[in-house]
Amino acid sequence: MPDDVRPVDDLDRETPRLERPPLWKRLLSAGITLTVLVVVFGFVIPNLADYREVLDDLTAVGTGAWLVIGFFATAFLLAYPIVLIQVIATLRIREAFVNHMTGTAITNAVPSGGAIALPVNYAMYMSWGFTPHAISAGLLAAGVWDWLARISLPAAAVLIVAASGGAAPWMWTVSIGGLALVAAAVFFLVKILDNEDLAERVAAAVDRLVARVTERLGRRRLDVAGSVVRFRSDLNEVVRRRVAGLSLATVWNHAMMTGLFAASVYAVGVDAAVLPLPWVVLAFTLGRFLVMIPVSPGGLGLVDLGWIGLLTLGWQTTSPSVPVDTSVISAGVLLFRGATLLPPIPIGMATWLFWRANSSWRSDWRVDPRGDRVREAPLPPAGGGSDR
Repeated sequence: MPDDVRPVDDLDRETPRLERPPLWKRLLSAGITLTVLVVVFGFVIPNLADYREVLDDLTAVGTGAWLVIGFFATAFLLAYPIVLIQVIATLRIREAFVNHMTGTAITNAVPSGGAIALPVNYAMYMSWGFTPHAISAGLLAAGVWDWLARISLPAAAVLIVAASGGAAPWMWTVSIGGLALVAAAVFFLVKILDNEDLAERVAAAVDRLVARVTERLGRRRLDVAGSVVRFRSDLNEVVRRRVAGLSLATVWNHAMMTGLFAASVYAVGVDAAVLPLPWVVLAFTLGRFLVMIPVSPGGLGLVDLGWIGLLTLGWQTTSPSVPVDTSVISAGVLLFRGATLLPPIPIGMATWLFWRANSSWRSDWRVDPRGDRVREAPLPPAGGGSDR
């Protein structure tokens, strides 16, 4: 057995465990979430837009616009399962869909739901025979590619806005700097994956730096070097097999979500001549970074406020002579929110019940493991052909 492939019996230690937080932490989290929602939707947005006008804008959406929104919403629901089947070997599309929708329903419905959804996702994968190592390696690769796309889209959108002449001079600096950051990240990632010696040197340097910090703070030393080397091994295992498919699937996932946002904004009556598509894409991609503030499911409230503010800025920048209609902007943002947050909840409840009830696709990962190199042929040498 190759050195970097561990026995199946050792893999159960990698399974994430859900530790139920104390009651006071759960109450505090729920209180913060409720406060943010009340402040944003009860006070801030009503000062920016009239909810009656927002409702009128939503009810005025035509049949053709609803069909476009339905297309993008459906494509978006199916997009991430396609990413998952690229990163977890032998994963079937129906398994990926059930897993993704169940996790998304938890994330959308529960404060800090991502921390609860992850162990549920692992439990589902393992019930189908996937080893914890295969799951971790696949989700790691999907996460890295997702963040590369997240930082690429704003830089590209800023560049298009700046090139169109409808942006402030500082946007050229931001766009060039952002694209340079993406290029550097990709270059560094490729070097780390391709050169084991470089990965070990970087790991050792990071380990020394972290050791100094933890020593001064009086904390227990962390095995950063081992984590970096393991990161390279796990990511390399997936990327060298499916880099093209993973890249295309990730682009498709982000394109469908961005398309749904743009379709929602224009469906309620925003004129593309007043608020051009590059500005809409820029507002959407920048606003998504607010999701990192885990105060509400999916960043509900703060992210919406960010989108409204960024779309308003785009309107004022590109069409200063046209009065900004914050009601129609708010209607577009809320329409997008409804199209992305609401459908996964009942669908996810149904997929979770289906998973619980259906025993025909269950498999013991300790007996018949799937998706892991313990049963697959060795990886081809760097630069070699695919084994599929």
